[in-house]
Amino acid sequence: MRRARRYGALAILLTLIVAGSPVKAATTPAAHAEMIYFVMLDRFANGDPTNDTGGLAGGPTSTGFQPSDPGFYHGGDLRGLIQEIPYIKSLGFTAIWVTPVVRQLPVAADGKSAAYHGYWGVGFDQVDPHLGTMADFKEFVSDAHAAQMKVILDIVVNHTADVIHYVQGGSYVGLADQPYKTISGKAFDPKAIADSPSFPSLDQLSAATSFPKTPVIDPQNLTVKSPAWLNDPRNYHNRGDVAQSDESLQYGDFYGLDDLFTESPTVLKGWISVFTQWITNTGIDGFRIDTARHVNKEFWNAFLPAMRKAAFTQGKNNFPMWGEIYDTDPRKTSFWVKQASFNEVLDFPMQSIMVNYVNAQDATLLGTYFNNDDFYTTATTNANGLATFLGNHDMGRIGSFIVAQTSDPSVALKRDQLAHALLFTIRGVPTVYYGDEFGLTGGSDKEARQDLFSTAVSSWQDQFRIGSDPIGTKSSFDTTNPLQDTIRTLTALRDKYPALANGSQLTDYASSGIFVFSRFDKSSHQEVLVALNANSDAGSATFLSNSGNSSWSLQGGTGSASVSAANTTVSLPALSWAVFTADTPTPKASKVSTTLTSVIPDPLDSDQIEVDATAQGSPFLDVTFKYRVGKGSWISLGVDSAPTFSSDKMQSGFYRVFPLVASFPKKKTIQFEAIATDSYGVSATSAIKSLTTK
Repeated sequence: MRRARRYGALAILLTLIVAGSPVKAATTPAAHAEMIYFVMLDRFANGDPTNDTGGLAGGPTSTGFQPSDPGFYHGGDLRGLIQEIPYIKSLGFTAIWVTPVVRQLPVAADGKSAAYHGYWGVGFDQVDPHLGTMADFKEFVSDAHAAQMKVILDIVVNHTADVIHYVQGGSYVGLADQPYKTISGKAFDPKAIADSPSFPSLDQLSAATSFPKTPVIDPQNLTVKSPAWLNDPRNYHNRGDVAQSDESLQYGDFYGLDDLFTESPTVLKGWISVFTQWITNTGIDGFRIDTARHVNKEFWNAFLPAMRKAAFTQGKNNFPMWGEIYDTDPRKTSFWVKQASFNEVLDFPMQSIMVNYVNAQDATLLGTYFNNDDFYTTATTNANGLATFLGNHDMGRIGSFIVAQTSDPSVALKRDQLAHALLFTIRGVPTVYYGDEFGLTGGSDKEARQDLFSTAVSSWQDQFRIGSDPIGTKSSFDTTNPLQDTIRTLTALRDKYPALANGSQLTDYASSGIFVFSRFDKSSHQEVLVALNANSDAGSATFLSNSGNSSWSLQGGTGSASVSAANTTVSLPALSWAVFTADTPTPKASKVSTTLTSVIPDPLDSDQIEVDATAQGSPFLDVTFKYRVGKGSWISLGVDSAPTFSSDKMQSGFYRVFPLVASFPKKKTIQFEAIATDSYGVSATSAIKSLTTK
């Protein structure tokens, strides 16, 4: 052990009908209240130098170990992570996300880079020996649980390491040019029969004639993968590398990596078995799922429920699985929630908005962005479950985005602290990339994967760090940084005030670099007010109070808040943030009213419709949208707990849901209603609107 330290997404005919229905409002779907620390194992802590070469002989092109090269293994492992659990706990995190631990193809075919990152898997039922053993992984999970922290395992089902090559070369061949064929020569469309009994079995496919590319595997790699079904080239798409088309994103090899035929029930069954065993045998608490948008939705609609079932048998009623949907369009990321069974995805659109705010002071864009949360609302999901983050191992660190815009160390630190304050106070599950608390900067991809232990990469030794000096040859764990204290303050605030983790979120003010929003705890009727100033000068904002004439108490950050004539004014220093709590509960509504204003086709997405309502009586209302077919039972479409926000008030104040057209039967009259309820149970039900589907 180390020496002791201080761990300080139609066509419709609309027919309007007016009526009433006293149906009780549904509750908001439960959110995940975790605070996640994301670790790249090979770069975090080296607890066992004897496994640095993974038990392999030879030089770096054989073992993959070359600590002075950013593209090779550096020695971090599970034993090092186990030793640093107290440190992660000291920062206030409740969960640890670890990069994939499965056995890797150690070195790329060209010998120029290694699989230190964990995304070139070949042995999916084993732990990579560079990282330790299965016993080490189980010990890590056990020790994390003992420290009251959960473990989120990064997994990959889209691809394996690059073992399969093609006689015809790597350029992508489309389905329209060369369809898949059975041994008898019958063409089939995998999209039409994905993961169904109609899909050809392996004995109906030939590696030599069924695919547009003829797969070739080097003799030494014929059985390198495990379980054994992964060695059969008929279980892969064999169409060449990802190109520009949307089709190739699901059928092509991602950076040459072997793309699995996830439309095949054989592959589906195999992956369900593999990852069920990881759940049942190790006690993990959730998944982060790599390259999720590159896999067909039918796979996810079977795989994800199977994983939840497996977790349930282990007593885990909640098993989050955050899909990596690398896209900045919330309509596209929400597709996977509504149509592919994900309850949670990584909030890539939010990441770019947050960075833009701290660097460009664009509060208006930030304030209106949350209107997009309505796309994620269903009867069982909402935006509270999205994993929010400031940077990652692919795009780069928040520190790198900040120093690209300022050379002033003091400004850089304040912007970094401001970014983390935003991350920990908005809706979603805050996820911090390891080392950000030490002010690491760098670039993207390999240059965002620095060592925390003493590094042999010379450029990292001299690299600028926000909030501290360059590291030299020291271990980051033997240093301190003001960002650590900022994170500790923020995790403590989120832990102390449930509104910051699970509360509804209402934008109060967003203009001229100042962003103010409220989080609301329904159980205590308490408003938590968060104010941020991204400007280089002090500033203030005045807006209508949500908690009557309640005074405010500062709980974290710097600034002041006062009330006068039903308005709240917040004043903030330059580049600062503040969290306030209302001194008295939000008053009970004397009366609540709601109007279902429209049921219309979504003009931007023919897969869904838009159902709008307005509601009055309290600033904090849950508006539950329901539908029924004929005189059948009312069915929830989800709950919207915050009206839309816009600097143009004519575009504000709507509560919305965007249900899928496929949710409703064809050629039927569908009735809709909205029910508004305040935190004390005062409620009102709208008149009904109806539509007849085609």
